[in-house]
Amino acid sequence: MTADVLKLNVARLPALNRVDEVARELMSRIRSGELQPHMRLPSEQTMAAQFGVSRTVIREAIARLKNEGLITTRQGSGAFVRDWQANALHLDPEIGKNLESVLFIAELRKGIEAEAAALAAERRSRKEMIAIEQAFARVCETTRARGDSTRADMGFHRTIAGASHNPYYTAILDYLSQFLVQALRISRGNEALREDFAQQVESEHLDIVDAVRRKDSSAARLAAQIHMDQARIRIGKAGRDIWAKNGKRLTEVLIPPSILSARPAKRGRDG
Repeated sequence: MTADVLKLNVARLPALNRVDEVARELMSRIRSGELQPHMRLPSEQTMAAQFGVSRTVIREAIARLKNEGLITTRQGSGAFVRDWQANALHLDPEIGKNLESVLFIAELRKGIEAEAAALAAERRSRKEMIAIEQAFARVCETTRARGDSTRADMGFHRTIAGASHNPYYTAILDYLSQFLVQALRISRGNEALREDFAQQVESEHLDIVDAVRRKDSSAARLAAQIHMDQARIRIGKAGRDIWAKNGKRLTEVLIPPSILSARPAKRGRDG
């Protein structure tokens, strides 16, 4: 079989995240069908010149795509696009290092959390309600002790998803949570410095717990939506206030204006 050799028309990349950008660009072209199975990629030297990066960057990007199952390499022949199928959910592990991507994941999680909470309100058993209340108490205790409440927080949401009696909610939340761990940890660190943040999180969690306890699915859905909206705001603020100061790779990402300008919603509480 004769493999096609193609020329990539690409712009030179900025200094930061070059491996990420090369891998993302090639992945996008493969998944879109622009680069067809069995096509041979240009040589490392050629791609390095086209992307304006070193051969080491190209080598690392190719290795990443090889691990993703999108590229195969042949000794002495180069790198080739593999036959692949979009039949499995697999997001780039580097998502968690980019604030804009993290905010998109949080936005995706909002709809899942909201429906899981609504179903939990409809279906939860007495035993599951006790587990939810205990999970809520663990988050509160850890936060008030100024500890890292990230895992306790995720456990709280996982317990609610479990009470939905739909195992796929738990599975998808487990998968998405891996991309939010660092963001939530830094956000929680910011909350430890700001008492109002910690109190706000506790209040939002309590609203969800109260709605699930009353078996009010509409209120549970709304409470979870509000919580995730506020979580995105907190992550954005933490990224701006803390990540930039630490000189991490998140210093030049775009934070959607709608996120930064949003304000906590005022809402009443059921008795």
